[in-house]
Amino acid sequence: MSTQPSLFKRLLRFTGSLINTTRKVIVNLVFFAVLALVIVAFSGDELEPVPDGGALVLKMDGILVEQKRPIDPIEMLTGRNDDQPREILMADLLLAIDEAASDDRIAGIVLKPGQLIAGLAKLEEIGAALERFKASGKPVIAQAGWLDQRNYFVASFADEIQLNPGGTVAIEGFGMYRVYYKDALEKLKINTHLFRVGKYKSFAESYTRSGMSDEAREANEALLGDLWGDYSRRVGENRDVDPASLTVSLAELNARMDAAGGDFGLMALEGGLVDRLMTDIEMREGLIERFGTESEDEHKIKAIGFDGYLAHVKPMMEPQGDNQIAVVVAKGSILNGDQPAGTIGGVSTSRLLREARQDDKVKAVVLRVDSGGGSAYASEQIRQEVLALKAAGKPVIASMGSVAASGGYWISASTDRIFAQPTTITGSIGIIGLITTFEDSAAALGIYADGVGTSEMAGLSVLRPLPDGFKTLVQKSLDKGYQDFIELVADSRGLPLAQVDEMAQGRVWSGKAALELGLVDEMGTLEDAIETAASLAQLSDYETRVIGPKVSPEQEMLQKFLGATATWLPQVETPRWQQVVEALSAPLEAQLQLDDPNHRYLLCLECDSLL
Repeated sequence: MSTQPSLFKRLLRFTGSLINTTRKVIVNLVFFAVLALVIVAFSGDELEPVPDGGALVLKMDGILVEQKRPIDPIEMLTGRNDDQPREILMADLLLAIDEAASDDRIAGIVLKPGQLIAGLAKLEEIGAALERFKASGKPVIAQAGWLDQRNYFVASFADEIQLNPGGTVAIEGFGMYRVYYKDALEKLKINTHLFRVGKYKSFAESYTRSGMSDEAREANEALLGDLWGDYSRRVGENRDVDPASLTVSLAELNARMDAAGGDFGLMALEGGLVDRLMTDIEMREGLIERFGTESEDEHKIKAIGFDGYLAHVKPMMEPQGDNQIAVVVAKGSILNGDQPAGTIGGVSTSRLLREARQDDKVKAVVLRVDSGGGSAYASEQIRQEVLALKAAGKPVIASMGSVAASGGYWISASTDRIFAQPTTITGSIGIIGLITTFEDSAAALGIYADGVGTSEMAGLSVLRPLPDGFKTLVQKSLDKGYQDFIELVADSRGLPLAQVDEMAQGRVWSGKAALELGLVDEMGTLEDAIETAASLAQLSDYETRVIGPKVSPEQEMLQKFLGATATWLPQVETPRWQQVVEALSAPLEAQLQLDDPNHRYLLCLECDSLL
């Protein structure tokens, strides 16, 4: 056989190289174009001044994230990312609120709700920060025309909620509903081979059933009961209303609506959900009366926005001291290899933990987990680095965000202590395998795969049926993986193996339930986890340092000024037909992201419906 590349291969390489080079050129052109716009927009200006006695305005519009994803300049230029919500970094938001509490220039916070996307655990952390702010004696005011469930939870921490008379408060409760593809897959002659261990691992049900199983219904009802109980209790305390009043039937809602004369705003006021009904004009006048106006412009409220204030309070340099607590964020799906920010990579996240281990200035590590899992292989790679940190004498604390389930729990299990929030979604200790074949679909089109090989394994193909022996092999591998998982939990948590097996089975738990079961150690925020890490490292004086993927100057500039330059970029509406295709292809895209080499996954797909 010739070792020289064929003409076809050389042509492919040349074409690939040309495309890659062209893309790099275009990316650079786009970057410098955006940079030019930024320079034009901000030339001659210093930082926006913090007004003395003014308000910090927090527009709660976007998705709260532990780590921002990279921005593709091409997508930004063409409008392909228009449907992506603005990302708000949790650490930045909490920093701004806490700094404002001790900043004499800030006289209060004004919340402006928008399309907020976040898990309940993150919203609780924001609420705790607002309570710390209020302890300084400064007011928090929420002003809105419409409050959905997430925004209302945050607004409930305000001293006063002002609602436009034409607005409403929409509290509908929590639900877990999924789409089931079994019948559609049969009609398309697609064979999805699913292997699982754990009766509650309901990921497989979307492909094998037409509706929810009794086991999944039992687990989901218990989880939702915990989450909704915490939501209604907290809102009830904040607003001094009966938590039971937030859970009403449609008949009761109609009765309340009749009493309010069909007025949603009045119904919210009479129910104690808001304090005042005010037009936008009245809200603005109220802010002027409370905070005043700028001396050079009597029509401009004395206030500063989140981004403007953050530029004043966010540290510009990395910590330089000899006693550092490192925070490593593990956010997103767990995939193999090197992955960009906003996703967990078996290689890339391990590299961050290794950097913390090899840096003598780092005395302890907090692993901030916000993940429903993914590849079993990549999860184990990351856990091995956790063990290496501990072997190096550096304490490791896991801080669970909105979700730390399945693979997210796997990478947390071996840490010295685990912190969670009452509404953290965790557990899902189970394992699944997923292999899709298209031999029947291909046959319907007259396409067949045939040939010879030196073994049965050599003939494996998505266009051929899976041999029964191979299916047995996969199931044995999963059985071993599940046994490894429960043994890992039992050893790490100091629990009997039989007890772990009983509460595992792929079942998802709330953080509150996980504490009772012994799956986590304490309820607490990221800050609590950092303080505990410092205590275990016997540090009274320390600095906190985030170790994350290196961000290029282009990415840093794009992330910083995306909001400022968005109005200069063309807005491209996604065609309706494309929206339909994307919706139908979502299950396939989810499968394409599952890249475990052994087809073994520690994945909590049902967790997505609660975020």
